Amino acid sequence: MVIELFKLKAQGKKESPFEFTFDPDNELLCLPNAEFEKGASVKGVVEIYPDKAYLSGELCFTVIGECSRCLSAAKENLTVKFDEEFRPAPCDDDSVNVYEKGVLRLDPLIDQLILTNIPLTILCKKDCKGLCHTCGKNLNEGECGHNNN
Repeated sequence: MVIELFKLKAQGKKESPFEFTFDPDNELLCLPNAEFEKGASVKGVVEIYPDKAYLSGELCFTVIGECSRCLSAAKENLTVKFDEEFRPAPCDDDSVNVYEKGVLRLDPLIDQLILTNIPLTILCKKDCKGLCHTCGKNLNEGECGHNNN
């Protein structure tokens, strides 16, 4: 995913909307038996200045896998808003994103946003009761008779 600032500048634009659809790399996930649903999206606006660019928008992606409590199918839809500054390389400030030759490469930013916003667990529903510690019955389907307090 790239935004070519030099082309936008050549067209006389100072800002431009953008939108990309992509499939996140499952290697970014640390949840067991989970994967990204295809068709994640990133959209927003890039603002162009002579010495920097600002990128704002939102990233939407979905994680599918097993519920962390009862092992049933689970799905978590996530939306991450972002507002980032980019400066031309070389830049001495490690906290600022950089671009080279008038091209913003969004992949590192998107990977960072995904990594910092992936949940540690996913649930089939907010009030999932989980499994009985004694017999393993899914307690969402009914009580099993064991006292697991």
